[in-house]
Amino acid sequence: MKNKTIALLALGVMLLAMLAAPLAAQKNPKDPFDFPQLNPLKIPPVTQRTLKNGLRLYLIEDHRFPTIDMRGMFFASSAFEPAAKAGLAALTGTVLRTGGTERLPGDRIDRELETMAATIETGIDSESGSIHVSMLKENLDQVLPIMADILRRPAFDPEKIELAKIDARTDISRRNDNVGQIASREFGKLIYGSRSPYARQAEYATIDAIDRDDIVAFYKDYFHPDNMRLAVWGDFDTRQMIRKIEAALGDWPAAGLEPPALPGVDYEFRSTVNHIEKSDVNQSNIMIGHIGGLLSSPDYAALSVMNRILSFDRMFKKVRTDEGLAYSVWGVYGAGYKVPGVFSAGAQTKSGATVKAIGLMLDEMRRMRSQEVSDEELRRAKDQFMNSYVFQFDSRAKIIRTMLTYAYYGYPLDYSEQIFRKIETVTKADIQAAAQKYLRPDQVQILVVGKQADFDKPLNEFGTVNAIDIAIPVPAGEAAPEATPESLAEGRELFTRAIAAAGDPQKIKAIRSVRMESDLTQSTPMGEMTMAAEVISVYPDKVLFALDTPGGKMNMVINGAKAVIRMPQGSMPLPEAQRKSIMENFGRDLYYVWQNAERYQFQALGVKPFAGREAIALLVSAPGVSYHLFLDPQTLLPSGMSYQTLTQEGPGTVEERVSDYRDVDGIRMPFKSESYAKDKKTSAQTVKTIQINAEVSEELFKIE
Repeated sequence: MKNKTIALLALGVMLLAMLAAPLAAQKNPKDPFDFPQLNPLKIPPVTQRTLKNGLRLYLIEDHRFPTIDMRGMFFASSAFEPAAKAGLAALTGTVLRTGGTERLPGDRIDRELETMAATIETGIDSESGSIHVSMLKENLDQVLPIMADILRRPAFDPEKIELAKIDARTDISRRNDNVGQIASREFGKLIYGSRSPYARQAEYATIDAIDRDDIVAFYKDYFHPDNMRLAVWGDFDTRQMIRKIEAALGDWPAAGLEPPALPGVDYEFRSTVNHIEKSDVNQSNIMIGHIGGLLSSPDYAALSVMNRILSFDRMFKKVRTDEGLAYSVWGVYGAGYKVPGVFSAGAQTKSGATVKAIGLMLDEMRRMRSQEVSDEELRRAKDQFMNSYVFQFDSRAKIIRTMLTYAYYGYPLDYSEQIFRKIETVTKADIQAAAQKYLRPDQVQILVVGKQADFDKPLNEFGTVNAIDIAIPVPAGEAAPEATPESLAEGRELFTRAIAAAGDPQKIKAIRSVRMESDLTQSTPMGEMTMAAEVISVYPDKVLFALDTPGGKMNMVINGAKAVIRMPQGSMPLPEAQRKSIMENFGRDLYYVWQNAERYQFQALGVKPFAGREAIALLVSAPGVSYHLFLDPQTLLPSGMSYQTLTQEGPGTVEERVSDYRDVDGIRMPFKSESYAKDKKTSAQTVKTIQINAEVSEELFKIE
């Protein structure tokens, strides 16, 4: 008996088109590229108004297109939520919009906006809350009242809260799927501290701890007009727009509170070496660095130019171009508005070049401090910065969004122009002075995500290695009663009788492989999907799932600690979480358990309800596996089982129900099974054929 729920994986393909002018194509690529003279950075005038309730407005007219956009920012932040309820701010930001208002349910708002090709989006991140509205100018009088209603009278529909919590749990369950995201997330914890509001993460327990009262209270604390900045740009008359906003939001009562300050960051420079084991990858994700700075720093311009030289001219050239070690190399001297950013350099390289790549990156950091940059490096870096910087201001939408951010953080509205001018005056001496002041190559934190056994040298060449555990905490299931010698003896006897009811115990012990063909029906957000499936299990640790999916044939192969998924688009390692889940199913297989009965403990729990009927319950457990097995009181054949695992909605109890027993070579086996999570059917399997101990080629389980 196995849960045959299969998660389909999709591969995306990104196509990059590179265009080059004919004359540029004839130029020697090693020759420096001369950028044309830049046009001056022009910031259009902004009309500023403050309503009587403290709401501050920033407006720019732009009559080129018949559209209007609005973006509001609130002094709200996930940094203000209790650690025990991490995820509260994000849930509040989501359900503020999806939960509808006292007048309009969220689904009706969706329909009304769709008919007008308008959008309203809300959210809360680590430093601010936001609302963004986009519409045609002709729909202003219909959309503005909806926006005001969302901000002033949100309903926080309990059903939408639960849907948002399901999405949050799904995100938690998938957070270890992407190696790059793992590296970035865990590096942030090293810099800010795992308990810092800028690095902590929601867990199943913290999401479960949040209720509607928490969300309503968080909203009431931070969503007030005098805690808001609102930018408006597009095709409108400024005076008329101010009057309309006053009519919609002007009588929204002010809270009379000072905007809360974001928590500070207390960073201690230190050298650490950290590793996250990922045995299913053949390349390493490397990140090295320490705390960064603030945009308000007088050295920010010099640091920006220094970063381009260090990252693009030096690290990229040395590690990738000269040595050919990395698929990608990058570096960022991060600077925040109020919260210090992170200085990080990173690379993706083959596992066998991990330590060498780290050494080269550290060497380039030291060289940046000890050697003055060349005239050519300085010229090219400044040109690159300014030519990319101006594209942040090539539309009025980008300009006013940036200016709103400056206003929110208390920066001058012409901050962009100030930085632009400062970059032009940066000298080689400025860069070396900034490097010596801010770069700490001997006090960096090193993080590597990869397969340690394949590294070229041990990581401890850089210091004592700290192993980081990224396992996702799963809340414990229902506690079982304390086992007694009597309940254990009774449980083992009941399990032995269940095996005898299924067939000759010695014949079951002799099972080495089971090949099964079936129709698998899987519940998905788009409805039920039925696929032909073949499952070959070879005891003790080999499984092949072959599925005919709408996207073509998909095979998942597990061979002990190795696992791969093969699709028409190509092959890739099977995520460790899925491999582990499949192997846990192996540990619950009735015949596998019998063959390894000495490793298992069987505890009789008496008669309990299961699938609407009474059943004899056993708690079956071994290292790494625990589940409840339910036996039919008349036949003693298994009726099914239940166990704690990760579902599509996060951790929960899965219930597998089996039926339609038939004789297969003298062994009674179920030909139908259904899986349920939270009383919802998630999958069903109708078996067509079963073969026991059929010849199975080892080639099927070969993983390169």
